[in-house]
Amino acid sequence: MASNHTIKRCKPLLGTFIEVDLYGDLPEKDLVHWSNIAFNEIERIHHALSFHAPESDISVLNRALLTAPQSAHNLTDDLSVILAFAHALFKSTQGYYDLSVASKLVNDKHLPEHLFLANSFEHNQPLGTFADVLISNNQISSKRPIIIDLGGVAKGYAVDQAIALLPEDICGSINAGGDMRVIDWQNKKVEIKYGKRFSALKKLQMANTALATSASYYNEGGSQYFNPIANHYVKIKGSMSVFSEKAMHADALTKVALLVERQQAKQILTDYNATAISINRFGFSRQLI
Repeated sequence: MASNHTIKRCKPLLGTFIEVDLYGDLPEKDLVHWSNIAFNEIERIHHALSFHAPESDISVLNRALLTAPQSAHNLTDDLSVILAFAHALFKSTQGYYDLSVASKLVNDKHLPEHLFLANSFEHNQPLGTFADVLISNNQISSKRPIIIDLGGVAKGYAVDQAIALLPEDICGSINAGGDMRVIDWQNKKVEIKYGKRFSALKKLQMANTALATSASYYNEGGSQYFNPIANHYVKIKGSMSVFSEKAMHADALTKVALLVERQQAKQILTDYNATAISINRFGFSRQLI
């Protein structure tokens, strides 16, 4: 006869640690089985969407968009979902959310330069932005050469995909370095880290099933949050968290809350049924919407 069990597991993937906590009225071996399914899906996405891996789906696409940008290139199912969302958010933020900042991140040594080394393409040469991109019928093209880094939004997407594979009789959470989904989120609290010191934690009430947090406290080489409109990096003094219905949305919307003018950001957050909360370096929180 089955009884209530809980498992907690952790694996390094997606450039962070993936924590899978599951519980339910199931034998422990069944919970382990479902956690393996979740980890396998996240590992699949890790290999498909990593900018760092030369043979990943995103690297293959980037090489195509560097060498033949105006041709129509087929998108995998994963890339089709993420890039359609990112393209829509680029438009609604008027360019503040732009995955093509990858070229700037490569130039500043935040990302590897293997794409340019392999294609004899100078990475200090001006590239396009998402304004040059056309996405239609699961294909992408660009008026100018462009490269894309999915970054944190791929983490959120992986969490969403893994959660979708779990049966309804399992509860718990999946956390990918701050991008998380809590299945039974109602009336739950979560600790948000807002500084480097061990005690810099603040408890917040979960406002939706998904949560993502952006912060600069572990970026020893400076902030990696680039504002493409103002053309400078943004250092976060504390943290910015967004609650939403999907972890992919929550991750992207933390950048919207950080970069976009307040009233415009509030409208975009409302469109995604999202709530943003900033915590300053002293631990005081403020809700954007």
